[in-house]
Amino acid sequence: MADSWDVVRRPPRHNDEALTGTARLWLRKLPAGRRPQRLCTLYPRIANRIAWIWRDAELTQALLDDLLVDRRGGRAGFPKAIVVELRRLRDYSERGADAESGVGYFGTLRHLLSRH
Repeated sequence: MADSWDVVRRPPRHNDEALTGTARLWLRKLPAGRRPQRLCTLYPRIANRIAWIWRDAELTQALLDDLLVDRRGGRAGFPKAIVVELRRLRDYSERGADAESGVGYFGTLRHLLSRH
């Protein structure tokens, strides 16, 4: 018997079973303590999706919230270790990766002013 969610899920793609180059680059750019290693191993399709939209803070927050909150009802949910990684990513994204890396507003401003 097919899973009841099969009718609403998008069809599988060839890169669902492995990390894309985009996801690998995104993973390397994250600070070591923020890298979702288990997510990438167990759910590469989801990691690829997060990596693809990571630069868009609103989309990233919406996706991570959607993954962490069961709005459809009846979801089994992720294992605890994956939930921890997703929450860590959400917090990091929410605060802004630039803020944690030390770039932030002033670093961006310095960069822009140094080009003129």
